[in-house]
Amino acid sequence: MLANGKLSKAIADMGFYEFRRQLKYKTQLYGSKLVIVDRFYPSSKTCSHCGEKKSSLSLSQRVFTCEICGFDCDRDLNAARNLSQEAVRLTVLACGLDSADTNRMKQEEKAGNC
Repeated sequence: MLANGKLSKAIADMGFYEFRRQLKYKTQLYGSKLVIVDRFYPSSKTCSHCGEKKSSLSLSQRVFTCEICGFDCDRDLNAARNLSQEAVRLTVLACGLDSADTNRMKQEEKAGNC
């Protein structure tokens, strides 16, 4: 992310904390939810197709290629897909069930106290 000169200067000037604070503010303003993924989550090293994790991946490798399933795509696109999948996994519905494990069903009000 800091490889882009103009972007890196802007981010370095305001700091990552301020960047995160602004993201949180904007998501609340627009009624969205900001999901924070652990900074050590291996989004670049994990295959977004089969889930296999590579032991190492140098920064100079710009194309991710999975040795298990043969899937290949741009390294950053693969990481973005993994982060999207992880955000879905971390998001919990109002019912308390993982969003990936639920079927869409109508919730009916119960009579009396809940």
